Amino acid sequence: MLSAAEVKNKTMNTDKAIFEMFETINRKLDKRLDKSTEPVQVDMTAVNAVVERLESAADEIGKPTKVEHWHKIDIASNWVFISLVVMAFAILGLSYIIGNQRQTIIQYKENDLKYRYIKMQGQADEKSLSGLEQQFKYNDSIKIIRKQVEKYEELVKEQAEKLERAKRNSAEIEQLRNQAETVKGNR
Repeated sequence: MLSAAEVKNKTMNTDKAIFEMFETINRKLDKRLDKSTEPVQVDMTAVNAVVERLESAADEIGKPTKVEHWHKIDIASNWVFISLVVMAFAILGLSYIIGNQRQTIIQYKENDLKYRYIKMQGQADEKSLSGLEQQFKYNDSIKIIRKQVEKYEELVKEQAEKLERAKRNSAEIEQLRNQAETVKGNR
């Protein structure tokens, strides 16, 4: 990347070269005009090429340079230091609270499963409870107990639905008998 002084120097050299070229062209034209009275056709391709180069150089000079911003946090400042310490304590405190809540939720899930298992068994004595606590120390046992409880609850639900259907059917049968007796009695 060129410094400002180098760019300025380069621009001045380019301007000087262009000026000299135009002076040379002007002198040559003056000589030709003096020699002849006919209008002279001037080849402008060289001039156009120089003008294009000059415009491209001017465009490059006019382009903005890359600016980098640096942000510095100085811990020596009391305000910044206190803010960082407070944030660190807040993060640690919240992490501890979240960990405790997670443990509590896991305990609630296990207690719920234990309750459902005892309900499935239909009894609870000291020996069965201590055995259940021992089983909950192993993940494989917990999975087996969960499957047993879910299957039992599914069967109970199906049985309840069947009983409900049977009650509805018996109520319908009773209603039809009453209607049949009323029809018989009216004859």
